[in-house]
Amino acid sequence: MVKKDDMEIQKALSVKGGRLGQYQELIVGKRGLGNFILYELITALAGRMPGALGLYLRARLYPRILGYAGRGVLFGRDVVLRHPWKIFIDDGAVIDDGCVLDAKGDANRGIFIGREAFIGRHSMLFCKNGDIILGEKVNIGFNAMIYSASEVRIGDSALIAAYSYLVGGTHHFEDPTIPVLEQKRSSRGIQVGPGGWIGAHVTIFDGVHIGKHVVIGAGSAVHRRLPDYCVAAGNPVTIINRRRVEEEPVRHLSVTVGIINYNGAGVLKEALESVQKQDADIHEIILVDNESTDDSVRFVQKRFPNVRIISMKNRGPNPARNRILREAGTDLVLLMDNDIVLDPDYVSRLEAVLRDRPDAGAVSGRICWYDHPDSLQYSGAHIHFAGAASQNRLMLPRPLEVGVVPAGAVMVRRQAAMQIEGFDEDFFYGWADGDFAFRMTLAGFSCLFDAQARVLHRKVKKGMPWVRYQVRNRWWFILKTYRFRTLILTFPAVVLYQTAVGVYLILKGHFLDYCRGCLDVWSSLGMIRKKRKFVMKMRVVSDRQVLGSRSIDLLGDTSGSNWVQPFVIFFNGLLRLYWFMIKSFVN
Repeated sequence: MVKKDDMEIQKALSVKGGRLGQYQELIVGKRGLGNFILYELITALAGRMPGALGLYLRARLYPRILGYAGRGVLFGRDVVLRHPWKIFIDDGAVIDDGCVLDAKGDANRGIFIGREAFIGRHSMLFCKNGDIILGEKVNIGFNAMIYSASEVRIGDSALIAAYSYLVGGTHHFEDPTIPVLEQKRSSRGIQVGPGGWIGAHVTIFDGVHIGKHVVIGAGSAVHRRLPDYCVAAGNPVTIINRRRVEEEPVRHLSVTVGIINYNGAGVLKEALESVQKQDADIHEIILVDNESTDDSVRFVQKRFPNVRIISMKNRGPNPARNRILREAGTDLVLLMDNDIVLDPDYVSRLEAVLRDRPDAGAVSGRICWYDHPDSLQYSGAHIHFAGAASQNRLMLPRPLEVGVVPAGAVMVRRQAAMQIEGFDEDFFYGWADGDFAFRMTLAGFSCLFDAQARVLHRKVKKGMPWVRYQVRNRWWFILKTYRFRTLILTFPAVVLYQTAVGVYLILKGHFLDYCRGCLDVWSSLGMIRKKRKFVMKMRVVSDRQVLGSRSIDLLGDTSGSNWVQPFVIFFNGLLRLYWFMIKSFVN
């Protein structure tokens, strides 16, 4: 891919706002006085602090300015963090003294450092509108440099020795009358497979793909593709030996795809074609029709004769999902709505996740808008103790445990779903996926989100009944799944949150729907009591392990408004403080 050199530093120096604005553009990566003060205080206080105290302060403070920092991450002295909100560091990683992590770029995702990775002293990871992705247990020696103008990806447990240079981009120099710096730049990226060893002083040029378990001798210049299990050395590099290994073939699992349909004549063609284009072993495609009044069933019968069609009364999507789970001939089942379009590798990516994680019961990928494929709609969520869903914003290169997986395009392990009695068929609309995933987690099965997998979803306008179902189902969820002590401890916060939401809905003209939702809860307490008994009997995980206090969008789309945002920040802070006070008593 050819790009014009965007001259990031020169561009930043031309930013309006004086020296402060230029500094924020170059270093902090976010405008605003608060972001500047936070960055300066943390780096000044902890950056050069020696000894155990400095190590402790950096471990506690740096995560506040990073995009993400997992448990047990350690930072040495004088670590430089540029555009830190685009730096994501997983559990147990170590960043040694004097390292530079620069995630600068206008449209890039940034730097991702995997679990237990080690970056040696004075090494530099430099994004120039590109991404750098390090897998788990990657070990980078001292004074190494990785430069990326598109994507540099290093596989798990790869060893990169000292003074190595990976340059994921190159300048063009065809025109001798123009300085090289001002000519075009191309970048095809670099990929280093897992388990290999890159010797000291090795240079890897742009566009190189290195296979898994490859060994490269010191001082080599790598400008060509190297296959798996080879030993290479020299300038230019040549293959000098093979490491013979007999690998067992990967046994991919078959997947049943189930589609829930209601009046989908206008969208089913694209949905079914996307299923047929999957690079996975599709055992069967089942379409459950909820009494459609259009010609969608006849259309499928004519254009897709291999699809098995099951007709049901329209009692919402959950009975249809459970019917698919009962009818499926495989343990892995992809459940999707009829307005979903899958990327060609969606099924294979989710199948690989569940194959590698036998403890997981469900996994989903990114759901983006059909008309704006780069715009995120859903990416999993976490359950807030006040009875809200806090949207996950973390896009890691590995599957991430979440509290909620969207049911619109989710792959479930059939055996696990049957163990928790599937989807609650009384949740006609709203909170169905949250209730399902939460019960899955309580039963001991992880729910995962894979940011590498993507589907597109058409925008659907929500009607008035949506408010009623949301209000009702939120209370149903809390009363059905929270332990009694949790209900008592969280009750003040739950009531406060529900009151705030109620006032907002009433102001938006949904007074009757809000009241109907509350009355529905009162009239269904007997049913909730029966369902609660089952949940309490099958659960093996405590509420403390699965509930949290991450920030919630209190008032939906208006949360970002200038007049609302201070209130939302204060409200979230209040809830977070309350959770801190009661968390140790939650069982």
